[in-house]
Formats: sequence, structure tokens, C-alpha cells
Amino acid sequence: MTLESLGWSDCFNQNFSTDYAGKGFLPARVWRTSKQIYHIFCEGGSFVARVSGNFRHRARVSSDYPAVGDWVAVKMKPDGIEAEIRELLPRKTVFSRQAVSASGTESKSAEQVIAANVDVAFLVASLDGRRGFSLRRLERYLTLTRNSGAVPVVVLNKADLSEDPESAAIKAREIAPGVPVHTVSAIGKNGVEPLRQYVTKSVTMVLLGASGSGKSTIINSMAGVELMRTSAVRRTDARGRHTTTWSELTVLDGGGILIDTPGLRDVQLWSGDSAIEETFSELQEIAKHCRFRDCQHSGEPGCAVAKAIDSGEIESSRLVSFKKQKEEIAAAMRRRNHGEKIKHVKPLRPRRKKK
Repeated sequence: MTLESLGWSDCFNQNFSTDYAGKGFLPARVWRTSKQIYHIFCEGGSFVARVSGNFRHRARVSSDYPAVGDWVAVKMKPDGIEAEIRELLPRKTVFSRQAVSASGTESKSAEQVIAANVDVAFLVASLDGRRGFSLRRLERYLTLTRNSGAVPVVVLNKADLSEDPESAAIKAREIAPGVPVHTVSAIGKNGVEPLRQYVTKSVTMVLLGASGSGKSTIINSMAGVELMRTSAVRRTDARGRHTTTWSELTVLDGGGILIDTPGLRDVQLWSGDSAIEETFSELQEIAKHCRFRDCQHSGEPGCAVAKAIDSGEIESSRLVSFKKQKEEIAAAMRRRNHGEKIKHVKPLRPRRKKK
């Protein structure tokens, strides 16, 4: 196993050589995490690692800790079995979603890193007809991917179980102009051959999709061996059984790196407005012709978006999805800003009792 086969590139090499090479550290990539234990690959093989005390002291939030796909600078322990993570190399791309936890009467939002340093993202949706192909969920995956910096590729799996897979592909292309859309059957005769064009040496790919969409089966088909455990969806509601319960990185023998992720049923977005606007690019283009610059497309006179909906140029559900994503990001931003204010408020000192 070489660094190149793990996805090492010039940008990582430059950062490592400048800041860490002279300190006796080794570069390694995280292939799995389990609470405070990290499983890493380096040229010497696979090792178990923990972050150093200094690292833990400097980490302020959970996203400061290593995630699957991250490159880290490690120091091997004298036993040659375990390693200590000293530094986290700058991320080239990062997939993050919003993790919201309730604390008393307040809700706090935090960044949850799903995978890091990904080049290509396979957005997997099932066409088995039981739960229905959701364009709205695909829109959220597109925003998530565009915010990460990776290249999106839409994968419509289980095409052999669909009565009209081409119709689903047309709808996907309509909401994702310029994005490759492939209809495949991971266990059928159509296979995953269309996806092999993205599998090249040093390229890291991630699979995102709901449980039961067949992500693990796709990985097994692309690898040619059973790397990931799979199970059938439940017959009662067609929901997946969360075969993959954690993110995991796999290096393929023929080149390329694949990251499988748990099923994401609820994708709470962690992104900026630019990613959303790219997902809904046709709305942004039409909105330029609205009478008012700050048009909210909610009944204002001279709204070009409303006119486009009335004429059938775009669907009203597309606008509803756009507004929902915008409001979700705005609400998350308000929670984050509120949390930052609380951090900087000085605690009140108790008054001294008069004698």
C-alpha cells in the first residue's frame, strides 16, 4: 500500500512537507472512526490511533477531530502497533451536515463531518418503486455535495425494479443540469459498468443515499468481491436496515478509494447560500427578471418566478424546496450565532453579603 494508492496528492504533500515532515511524523489516512479510536492506513499498513492530549486540548468543536477520509500526521508508539495523531492536515473537501441537539430550552447546531477529502460523490437513489424516487431528497444531496467541493454524480440504482427508469433519469437531469445521471442495477444485468469510468488511481469517491438504496451492493459490484455486508430491505415499508452503521473507507485493488456511509434519511444542511443557489440555478436565473431585487417570490407584483410557475416552465414544488433549504440554513445560522454570543458572555459574579 502506497500513499498514492490511498489518495495522496501534491497539495497534501506540500502541507505535510512544510509543517510536519521535519518533526518525525508520518502521513496517514483515517479509514474508520469509533468514538475516540481511529483506524488509519499508512505505508506501513493499518494501525489503531488516538489523538494526543495536545490535539484534544486545541480541538474546540467536534468537526476539529479527524473524520473518515482525513489525512493526519501521526507519531508511531514504541510498540509499533499503535499511533498517536498529532495534527490534522487541511481538508481539500469536506462533507458536513447539521447535527442539532437540544440543551434545555435552546437548540444548538453543530457541524457533523461525514467524510473528508472526497473527489467524486455518488448520490444514490433507489428506483424500486416501493418508497418512490424523491427529487426533493436528491436536491438536498446536491446542495450537500456542492458545498463540499466534490463533483456530484447521480446514480439511480435498482433500475431493473422500475417500470420506467428513463423517466426518473429525465426528471433527475432537469433538477441537476450538467450533472451526470446513470441508471444502474447493482445486482442485475446492467451492473455498475457506467460508474467504473470514475474509478481511477488516487481518486476518492463517496456514496451518499438513504438506507436500502444499495450503496454497499454498488461497492461490492465495483470491487468484484464482497467488501461490505448487505441485507434486503424490509418488505413492510421498503426501508433499509442500516447495514452500514458507520462511514468506512475502502481501497480498491484496481485503483481508487471508496467511502461508504450510513443511510442518510434526514439531511440537515450545513452550507452557505452559494451552494443552494447552484442547486437551484435556473430559479436564480429567472429571478434576475423580477421587478424587485429582494423579491421573495411570495406574491410580489412582477415576480418572474411566479410567472414561470404559471406558464409551466418550472414546478411549484421546486420553489417550495428552494425556500425550505434557504430557511433551514438561515435558522441554523441564527442558532450558531446565538451559541457564539453565549460563549462570550461573562458570568455574573455573586454579590458579597453586607456585614
